[in-house]
Amino acid sequence: MADDQDEASSVPPVIISIPSASSSVQESIEDSRKVHHGSSSEDSSSDAEDTSDKPEVLLKRTRKIARHSTNEESVRERIRCVALARIVHGDCHWQLAKAYSKLAQAYLNAGMELQALGHAGNARDILVASDAISYQGRQNYDRRDVIPVIERTYLIMGQAYLMLKQYKKAENTLKKAQLVSSERSSLSKEYRHPERAVKIDVSLGKAALKLGKAGFALESFEKALELAQEKFGNKSKRLIPIYQNIGQAEMLQGMDVTSKERALDSYLKAHAIAKERYEDDSIEVLADSSMAVAGVYCLFDDDYQQSKAQQHLQAAYDIYNTIEGPYSARTIKAQEELCHLLIRNNSIEESIKLLKSLLSSKLAAFGDPSVEAANVHHLLGSIYLKKGKIDSALQHLKSCKAMLTCALGPNHRKTKKIQATMDFIKRAPTAKSFASSEEKLKERPRFSQVVGRSKPLGSKGIIAD
Repeated sequence: MADDQDEASSVPPVIISIPSASSSVQESIEDSRKVHHGSSSEDSSSDAEDTSDKPEVLLKRTRKIARHSTNEESVRERIRCVALARIVHGDCHWQLAKAYSKLAQAYLNAGMELQALGHAGNARDILVASDAISYQGRQNYDRRDVIPVIERTYLIMGQAYLMLKQYKKAENTLKKAQLVSSERSSLSKEYRHPERAVKIDVSLGKAALKLGKAGFALESFEKALELAQEKFGNKSKRLIPIYQNIGQAEMLQGMDVTSKERALDSYLKAHAIAKERYEDDSIEVLADSSMAVAGVYCLFDDDYQQSKAQQHLQAAYDIYNTIEGPYSARTIKAQEELCHLLIRNNSIEESIKLLKSLLSSKLAAFGDPSVEAANVHHLLGSIYLKKGKIDSALQHLKSCKAMLTCALGPNHRKTKKIQATMDFIKRAPTAKSFASSEEKLKERPRFSQVVGRSKPLGSKGIIAD
């Protein structure tokens, strides 16, 4: 067992560069054997068997392990797959492009979008070279085998561009993936992949949303919804993000009542599925859905919609507070949104009570001083000022200014703005008692204005008398 741990610790770290065909074949094969074989006590009995292992066998074995690995382990195995695929198939074979595309997928799943984009580009270049070679008659392959590789490559490139916030490039690349997906859907059933087609349409819709193309985004999301319903059913949890994306596209189309009602309907459908699927397991998804529904309800002005928004925000806050505790980011976010809603609905006393609890949570989560806690002091000061409690308002504004001075500096625009607000409030007669001794001295009139003399001391008139 100790030998196994030593061998596992000797596995080389994740790297981006891929060995070329001129690299040592034996080194790549030996690395694969270190991962896939047992303890060192069995080396003597397995050496004879290992010498008969060909690169084709090692490639199949490594692919199998990579399918059941996650994140960095998957990246390591996919790197070995690329090396072995080059050994087995050569530099310009579509199987090498397939290995590169799966390596790019592993990098994307691990959150390394730049590496994913680079290796997806390698896969695309190999596919172009492979196509040129096939026209020359030097390589024969069935296009039905290559279409999935092309589709995956463009999808990964589009998703990587989305993560890098290069939305125009993402849209153009995903449109190419959509064309390939349409060609694949015309093939026989065993060659189709509706789940990947859903991913392409959803990613394309997200890119269109970022570019402000609400109509095109809505069309892409509705197409994805239709495919997902056909593949997974009408109550699948995979429909939740699609319905929410449709709601976002509806709101982007306009803020008229009709658009808001359609957006609300989409969010409610997502929430109904979340409530049914996540009642006991992964209940955080239900809380996220409640937050999204509350955000749409807040757009309406009537009391009924506002009360529904408060109900959903309270439900989300209760779930987050129970599962993650009062100091988590999502709990604080829900509590903050609930405070703002209560203030808009003129529930002042309830909002003050909740804001004081929020202040304690932010002080524990972000520290003292912090900009987040200063914002709560600012909001409390504004509420007390509206109620006419000048002293309480100035106390919170003073705390806000002190925190901003420490966190941002005395010359920051936010600090100066709070100071200007305090100076304006202190001019009110009711705020005189709150002024400091230095401020009272500044307001005190000059000595020469209080004591005046009609004649200078020691004048002649006085002596004559």
